[in-house]
Parts: sequence; structure tokens; C-alpha cells
Amino acid sequence: MKILICSEFFYPHIGGVEKHTQVLASYFIKWKHKVHIATSFIKNRQKFKNLSIKEFNISGNIVKGYRGDTLEYQKFLINSKYDLIFFNAAQQWTLDLVLPIIDLVISKKAFFPCGFSRINNFLYKPYFSYLETRINFFDNIICANKNAADYKLISKNKKINVDIINNGAEIIKPVYTKKKLIKKFKLNKSQKIMCNISNIKYWKGQDRCIKIFENMKTNDTVLFLIGKNMNKFYYKFICFLIKRFNYKNKIKKKKIILLNTTHEEARTILHHSDLFLFGSRIEYDPLVIYESIISKVKFISYDVGLISHHNHNPKIGFISNDIGLLSNKADEYLQKLNTYSLNVDKFLWKNIMNKYKKVLSL
Repeated sequence: MKILICSEFFYPHIGGVEKHTQVLASYFIKWKHKVHIATSFIKNRQKFKNLSIKEFNISGNIVKGYRGDTLEYQKFLINSKYDLIFFNAAQQWTLDLVLPIIDLVISKKAFFPCGFSRINNFLYKPYFSYLETRINFFDNIICANKNAADYKLISKNKKINVDIINNGAEIIKPVYTKKKLIKKFKLNKSQKIMCNISNIKYWKGQDRCIKIFENMKTNDTVLFLIGKNMNKFYYKFICFLIKRFNYKNKIKKKKIILLNTTHEEARTILHHSDLFLFGSRIEYDPLVIYESIISKVKFISYDVGLISHHNHNPKIGFISNDIGLLSNKADEYLQKLNTYSLNVDKFLWKNIMNKYKKVLSL
């Protein structure tokens, strides 16, 4: 089969949608399908074996408006001869631009909404009303959980069958050892390591992670904030908070390292961490939490998106919106390392992707 995946961003971006797209593509290729990615243009994009990337210099969505040659993308979809087009996430141009012309796209069409994070934003009310009128044109719709906003909205249409496939992660293969990590970043051997992996912008809540760290009593600790600068004003604010924090906590041997690096190194640091902090304000079913679970690194997180469905097992993480409780539990976890208890097989992509294979008739 010839398959197109439409995703606003793709590698080297390290967000959840980008990672999900990468996982889908890798398994489709593994199953001997020809795979193309339609995504936003970036300079000097890395080329991949057996994967073709079609870039468009477009940004925006229906509500915010668009920049770029939107007709180029729409003509590309109308004239394409793919056996399957998979649209990954709503509220962005790769999905929104197909809606007006979707009846002209003859390929089989699958849609993974990724949560409808702005469904309660009054500016998006007309958008979701319009989306409901176009949803019947998709052949497959896949959501991660029946408690999610996307499933609740779409399932109101009784003519549509929505398949539920949870997110997951792959076993992380570190690119270097913990000993090399300590040496590379000039850490103390005794230092506890924490990390957060999210692109640097307000909605990802790096400031909340810093606040948790500030309130923690455990000394001799380091927090890696790993992500790409996505908002220059918020990035400057985070840099200010880090500089102030490191100055105030030098005697306590507590410090924050801001890092923009590869996906592979980010996951290596997660693999070697003692604790994962998550301060995001808007999420769907964050893949990085699954990566934390697979790596058997406990997490501390605000209650956001579908993350609360992990709350039944406090041995893998702690979820709350109370900064004091989050900080206290982080201290507790760092004092009781190596107490992780969970069978992670059901969270592995290699098992989850078999469901995609069945649903999409691959």
C-alpha cells in the first residue's frame, strides 16, 4: 500500500504528535508499505531511508488563519493516489485544510484527533461545529480513550464507529551510559537526576516544573529541561527563572540545565533519570509519560489530559494539582529508588501497533 501521514510537524521536533507520526511511519514501513509524510517546511531536514517527506511552507489553522500556499496542499491531496491518508491531530493546517475539500479526496482517510484541546475555547466553538459536519467523510477514526473530549464529541454521531487504541512507547536504547552522562554535564556521582521533555512554551509548563523543584527539600539534585524553543518570550522567562534558581541554590548543589538536543539524547537522559517531572497545561495522552513508564522512571505530574488514568497505580507516578503535594511526593520518590512495580508490556508500541494493523486493514 501507498500511505500518506499528514502531521503539522515531524522530526526533529520531539513533541508527542511528532513521535506518534514517527512510530506509525516506522511500523508501516516495517510492514512493507510505501510511506510519505506531509508536514511543515524546515531548513536542512534530515532524510530517512524508505521514507519520503513532502514539505509545505504553511502554518496556522481555520481559527487563526493561514500563512503560505494553502492551495498547493489541497491540490496535492485531491490529485494524490494514496491507498490511505492518515491525518494526525486536529486544530492545525494539515487537517483543517482538507475539511473543505475532503469529498474530493478519493483515498481512504483515517483520523486521529489527538484530544480536541481547545474544545472549551469559545473561539473554537464554530470550528468544532463545522468539524462535526465533515467527520462522516473519514473512513476510520481512532481515539486513545473513551473519556477523552474527542471521543465524546465524535461518538455523538451514531453513524460513526470510533476505534479505541491507547498510546504507548518503545523500550529506550540509550546512546551513552549514565557514567558518560555524569561526565558530559559535569555532575556529581551522588546527584539525583530529574528531567522534563517538552518543547519550551507556556502550555508545556516548564515554569511549573521549576516551581516543584524549588519547593523540594532534597539537595544535590539536577533537573534537565529538554526541548526546543517554541516561544521566544516564554523562553527568555524560563532562562531568567533558571539563572535565578541556580544562583540561589548553588550551596545546596541544586541546579537546572536547559537543553535543546536530539530525540535520542533526550530519551537517553530520561532513561538514566531518577524522576520525571511533567508540568504541562494542555495535553491529550502524553507519550512521554509512557516512555517514563517503560523506562521504569517514576513521574510527578499535574493532572492534565488523560494522564489521570494512570492514577490507579501510585507506584509508577503521582498526579495532583497541589504544588505542595507534588514536591513532597518528589522528595519521597527520590528517597525510595528502585521500588518500581508494573508489567509494561501493554504499553509497548510493538503490541499496540497490531491494533492499528487490524483497524486500518494493513
